Amino acid sequence: MFLGYVAAVFGALPFARDLVLALRSTNLLAGSVTAVYAASVAVVVYHVVFDLRASDWLAFAVVALLIGVIAALLLGLSIPEERVHFLQYAVMALLARNALSSRRPGQVGAARALLGAVVLTSALGVADEGVQWLLPQRVFDLRDIWLNVGAVVVGLALDEALHDRTGLRARLLVPTATGGDP
Repeated sequence: MFLGYVAAVFGALPFARDLVLALRSTNLLAGSVTAVYAASVAVVVYHVVFDLRASDWLAFAVVALLIGVIAALLLGLSIPEERVHFLQYAVMALLARNALSSRRPGQVGAARALLGAVVLTSALGVADEGVQWLLPQRVFDLRDIWLNVGAVVVGLALDEALHDRTGLRARLLVPTATGGDP
């Protein structure tokens, strides 16, 4: 699934500008981007509310943080197509982590998959802008690289806070019994 998603993202690069211009000319661009974000938040909220393993105070804090990040993106970025970078690369990072995790069981494997997903997806975000630099109708933008890498880090951090695959959350929030003071 990860490779298919990456192929779709990179395969759409030559055509994405035409789609953006068509949506903009019909005044549907901002609404379309907002609708995609609303659907994404609905999926996360559904997961937190109906998955009892993820329904604790931290899960709800993650949802609140996600909503805050999305609100900041929607209010802070005046160009609607730039808002897509966050969702595009956060989803890519989650798919990368899932693909890498399936090959490495346990908490150590989960930590390696997390690090691998950060490196791989961030590199793909840089490569995305490099390809755009080569296309005549596209533009290389360093801010987009920062959006891509930021999306990777935030998306994976929120996912880790929800699922605690590395065990870090449990180690930080649950004190261990050591049998006394050193």
